[in-house]
Amino acid sequence: MTRSLPFVALLALVAVTGCETVEMPQAEARGNTEEIIVITDSVTWAGPVGEALREELGRPIPTLPSNQGAFQVRFQPLQSRFFESLKVQPNLVFAAPIDAEGDIGDFLRARVGDDNLDAVRSGTVTAVNLRENLWSNHQLVTIATAASDSALATDIRRRGAEIRAAYERLARDRTTEEMFSRLEQTDLEQQLLDDHGFKIRIQYDYVQVQDTTATADGREGTFVRYRRVLSDTWRDFFVFTQDGVEQLPSQDALDGITNDLLRQFAQGSIDSSYVQLEKSRAETRDTTEIGGRAAVEQRGFWQTTVVPMGGSYVRYAFVDEAADRLYLYYGMTFAPDRTLDKRAFLRQMEAIGYTLRPAADVPQDAAAASP
Repeated sequence: MTRSLPFVALLALVAVTGCETVEMPQAEARGNTEEIIVITDSVTWAGPVGEALREELGRPIPTLPSNQGAFQVRFQPLQSRFFESLKVQPNLVFAAPIDAEGDIGDFLRARVGDDNLDAVRSGTVTAVNLRENLWSNHQLVTIATAASDSALATDIRRRGAEIRAAYERLARDRTTEEMFSRLEQTDLEQQLLDDHGFKIRIQYDYVQVQDTTATADGREGTFVRYRRVLSDTWRDFFVFTQDGVEQLPSQDALDGITNDLLRQFAQGSIDSSYVQLEKSRAETRDTTEIGGRAAVEQRGFWQTTVVPMGGSYVRYAFVDEAADRLYLYYGMTFAPDRTLDKRAFLRQMEAIGYTLRPAADVPQDAAAASP
């Protein structure tokens, strides 16, 4: 007669295997990039910890038309027969108080280790740890436990922005891999590099619609624009560059450049209509890094004049200080069907923007990408 190992024994086996000196090849994570699976028990999910996770990880995005959440957050009880399938999911959170009963409690206590159990139980330590590529490549696993539900919920809320940002970075990386896994337009990218001194990755079905010099809000530069138009949706991005710029313009100045370019080049089907930034609705501003350079990010809504039509956009801007050159990237989406995942569409525009590189960066990027 055979008998299944208890779940805690399976965890011990995993821990021992993880100590081997020879690295075992990891599978690629597969699953929904836009979903985070929370592994816990039903009591924790229904209590303050579950509420904190839903609020922080599924926080509504004010700059999406549907106010869609950052991620879909789904509850999954921990059962040994499903553990292998969980190990290949991209976004996981294991969360419960340290003395929770059942498999989730066994899992968390095994992960914390005997040396740290007393510190967690006493409230001296709250363990919220993020682990990249724990079981699969392109995976992020959060292990979260504390002495009580309330203490754990408090720490999840305190670190909510940090945790959400980590899953956002992973989702953007996975989106980039998925977008450019087939038929990338490397010939157009090389032409852009040769003609304009920068590179941006171009998905297989984008079409160049403009490549010209332009004056925007009194600034002279170059302007290139690409579109992906389907029957019911479209995605659209442009890059504007200006030489002789030592410091990044203010956000208001960047708005002026953006609106002037949209007025000139993003014109509607009805005479005199064109796209503009919608300043009366929600807008967020942040800082980030693109290719190791400090950049500013802005998100918000665009709308057309004359015609009631709009959607979401994301904009990045940075200065290449070695060349005194301003780079402004703007990507917008149009997806009027309420059933469509607008967050996924906008994430594609983010992913493209993060591939923008001045010519001087291209060799080192290529070297870093080599096996």
